[in-house]
Amino acid sequence: MSKKVTIAQVAKEAGVSIATVSRVLNQREGNIKISDETKAIVQAVADRLGYQADPFASALRTRHSGLFGAIIRDLRDPFLIKVFIEMQGVARENGIELLLGNANYDISVAGRQANIMSGLWFDGLILLGDMPGDLGIVHQLQQINKPCVAVACGTRHDVPSINLDEEAGVDLSMNYLYSLGHRRIACVGDPNLLGVRERLAAFKDYAENHDLILEDGYLVECPNDQRSAAHGAARLMSLPKPPTAIFCGTDLIGLGVINQLNRSGVKVPDDVSVTGFDDIEEAANAFPSLTTISQLADKLAQQALQLLLKIMDTPSREIAVETILVKPELIVRESCCPLKQPSATLEATGGR
Repeated sequence: MSKKVTIAQVAKEAGVSIATVSRVLNQREGNIKISDETKAIVQAVADRLGYQADPFASALRTRHSGLFGAIIRDLRDPFLIKVFIEMQGVARENGIELLLGNANYDISVAGRQANIMSGLWFDGLILLGDMPGDLGIVHQLQQINKPCVAVACGTRHDVPSINLDEEAGVDLSMNYLYSLGHRRIACVGDPNLLGVRERLAAFKDYAENHDLILEDGYLVECPNDQRSAAHGAARLMSLPKPPTAIFCGTDLIGLGVINQLNRSGVKVPDDVSVTGFDDIEEAANAFPSLTTISQLADKLAQQALQLLLKIMDTPSREIAVETILVKPELIVRESCCPLKQPSATLEATGGR
């Protein structure tokens, strides 16, 4: 293995001082101006020799390493992964490397990862997806003055955050179903996820304000996975008066609902319309493709990095806790249609 090229070697080859090389490569100004010609020579020599800056040595000088950490709630969540990939791209465009830790819903694991990242010159941390008990991690980071931003964690007042306007997203979805003539609309979601809990609350408010028919059993709470969603859909269709449409708190839930309806012979959307929330890749590839609410992962990612950099550049890093809301978009696909008369399949299960 070849030895790492040093600043001293670059300086010797370029015929300038070590201090000059350091200033050129680290883009620092000084009392004595360095000519553009000298800068070009130093950079050309550094490139030819294969010089690579040591991020930790740079961190000792500048107190910045160019490293951000992200702790994700669940690596299996396709939407959170989508946001992380977008954030990593935005970070690299700004000369920052974003590294990922997977908590897998374990707050103790998330705490250890936060400790490690805080002690290894990470400039800032991103909490991606909420977890019960993560307030302790926020306080831990605040005590050591470590910049932190929460993304897709629901509305909170303990840390600067970037979130979707959940209520606006629910309104978009429900207004669409309402415009198609649906009044018997059920809801399936996981209230343990703060963002989804807000969607379920917004659904209830919408139902009350628009005189929807909420039969007993129309509100189904279940874990955020397709198998649990399938069980929830089966319960809904066994009711004396099944819904004509189902609003799902996430796309994972929506996909599980559609799969169950297809297996049981209920046609989507002819018999039951279904909407999701998140716009994950699988939603477009489902059969039928899932009408959903797009959280605009690219905008969440851009806003998150901008806010974290803003905090870093703020003297003493004292910044008012703010929640930035990103406006959602309705993505209309194939899983919804205007209300029709009950089919023989639904009449057999109880009618509408």
